Amino acid sequence: MSNQDKPLILATNDDGINSHFLIRLVEALSKECDVVTCAPDGERSWIGHAITRHQTLTPEKLKKYPGKEAYSVNGTPADCVNLAVGNLLDRAPDVVVSGINLGYNVTLPMILSSGTVGGAMEASLLGLRAMAVSLALPNEEFDQIRDSGGKVKGEMAMTLDAAAESAAKYAQTLATLPVPEGLTVHNLNYPISYRGEEEPILTFANSLKLNSLFDLTEDQKSYQLTYKSKWLDEAKIQVGSDLWALNENMASISRLDFSEASGKRYLEP
Repeated sequence: MSNQDKPLILATNDDGINSHFLIRLVEALSKECDVVTCAPDGERSWIGHAITRHQTLTPEKLKKYPGKEAYSVNGTPADCVNLAVGNLLDRAPDVVVSGINLGYNVTLPMILSSGTVGGAMEASLLGLRAMAVSLALPNEEFDQIRDSGGKVKGEMAMTLDAAAESAAKYAQTLATLPVPEGLTVHNLNYPISYRGEEEPILTFANSLKLNSLFDLTEDQKSYQLTYKSKWLDEAKIQVGSDLWALNENMASISRLDFSEASGKRYLEP
């Protein structure tokens, strides 16, 4: 296959350009695709589809990074996608891939809050094929993995490798499909012990009520976002959903169509 025949992939994330999970994904994508990475210069988790309004964006081209080109940007995942597509790429990407996120992105509240999904959503708003990729982590190891920038070893490294290769394969397939008419994001989630033996199954996003996200800090003067894993443990699981697949230790794909948010269906007879 010549370079001109290779799909062009735009990669981004919300954990930052130096996340090992993003780097491993770019390495897997680069085997069969031309990959340009444009990602935030630091973590932008839980930021959803935010677009930067009151500061200028400055892309910094990185010299040592896997793939064709890579840019670090002082903005959000959605900023990175919009900036790259409109200003940094010489042609529209065949697929925009956002991830691999440190931790799962299942159920509607997490999906709609996720910066990983937000980057993919921006791609869909631009009329591009879009996918978000997330990997579940052991609760007791999450902070350590996050603080290390996604550097994992042993069983978790094997899971990351399998998820990256699976996501790259899915991106190649997605590049051959027609661009969807709606605002579609393919939301992939991989369980902790994924080894690549089975392809992700098709699911839908489970509903969930998170309640208050903020807890009072020790100084009793301010409030901090505090995610509680018990929310998923206590959730009502819908069979066939992304949460159900995660609990069953299966990789999943939910094809989210954000055009349903337009309200148009309520006007149809």
